[in-house]
Amino acid sequence: MNKDIEARNISMLTDHFLNGCKQNCIQKLGLEIEHFLIRKATGESVTYYEPHGVEWLLQKLRAHFPVSEEHNGHLIGFHNNDYAISLEPAAQIEISIAPRENPEAIRQIYLSFLSLIRPVLEQEGYELVTVGYQPVSCVDELPLIPKERYEYMDRYFRIVDTRGRNMMRGTASSQISVDYVSERDFVQKMRCAYLLMPAIKLLTDNTAVFENKPWDGWLCRSAIWNHVDRDRCGIVPGLFDPDFGFRKYAEYIWNLPLIFLPSTDSGVYGTASGKPMTSGNTGAPVYTGPAPVSELWQNRMFTPDDIDHVLSMAFPDVRLKNYIEIRGADSMPLPYVMGYLALIKGIFFHSSAVGSVTDQFENCRESDIRAAEASLMQDGYSGKIYGIPAQEFVHKILVLAESGLSASEKEMLAPMHELCGSRRTLHDH
Repeated sequence: MNKDIEARNISMLTDHFLNGCKQNCIQKLGLEIEHFLIRKATGESVTYYEPHGVEWLLQKLRAHFPVSEEHNGHLIGFHNNDYAISLEPAAQIEISIAPRENPEAIRQIYLSFLSLIRPVLEQEGYELVTVGYQPVSCVDELPLIPKERYEYMDRYFRIVDTRGRNMMRGTASSQISVDYVSERDFVQKMRCAYLLMPAIKLLTDNTAVFENKPWDGWLCRSAIWNHVDRDRCGIVPGLFDPDFGFRKYAEYIWNLPLIFLPSTDSGVYGTASGKPMTSGNTGAPVYTGPAPVSELWQNRMFTPDDIDHVLSMAFPDVRLKNYIEIRGADSMPLPYVMGYLALIKGIFFHSSAVGSVTDQFENCRESDIRAAEASLMQDGYSGKIYGIPAQEFVHKILVLAESGLSASEKEMLAPMHELCGSRRTLHDH
């Protein structure tokens, strides 16, 4: 391996993260919500290719958006200045709302999306549902959308663990992104998000069914993700090491098995076998299997598109791009999403709240987070988080968040307080 190129590529990744620091800027929240499109009469999912399926629905909406995206002649998404619509592997419909300072602004954008799509859905007897797993359909009934990315991921996950198929076709989430102002701020927020992750997963647990059967326990999506791919999911290695920072995350990406290369040019890449691989000029990505980034780029420098691609292929519970993405929550109805937004804003927009979490649990390690999640999976609110009863822990973080919110934002937390106070999750409702 060319050590000079390795050092320069890792530096490029590190610089990418450094350039993401939002100094002297208003902090903002980004939101992504994934939905299942189902038939009201049966609860079964509407697939991409079928007559009046998801592609047909996108075509009906296309005229309302200035920019659309096609792949191999198929429409797969579009966007405007406020939000983007895209598809997850089995045609789950995702809305990604452009970052906003105010959760209420995010709510209004989401409502505008619903007002656009609902008339078409009602005409067809369809409905968008926000739960963590397919309510009726089983994954073997659901085709992938026409993107080679998902075909290659599906192929790879079959050989590394047992639940990749369920994750890709069956799950839906709510993801929130937050800004960081410096490397130190990134480290503090990353650790804080992971320390809170067991509580976040319990508070947003909205998965009562797995493969059309009742799920016995809690945190079903976490149980699925635990058996997708250890190399790219869960907790970022070295999170609590004294030298954790941008470079450590860059090294994590550098050693990640990539699965596939995008077809951005006709460049020559290395491979695990030592034989060169040419991406070609055909427009099709190239399957690379377990070959890590370090071997595929051993003789060439990253381009900006390369960096975007390799970062997109890591799926930890908290992910770094040029913002921090908190990925552990199930898809939920809007009132609970707003409560989740308020929770994240109340803590992550205030360094004192972030510091309160990281200081109080400074001796926790990756094994403690996993043990807390295992306790909640089995016992729900009767479980423990770092030795603290789950209900007490969740209540404390809700109160901590309130101290950094306006009166109207505090009201958004009411559904979360109700869940915690009743020791119930959305999947119990």
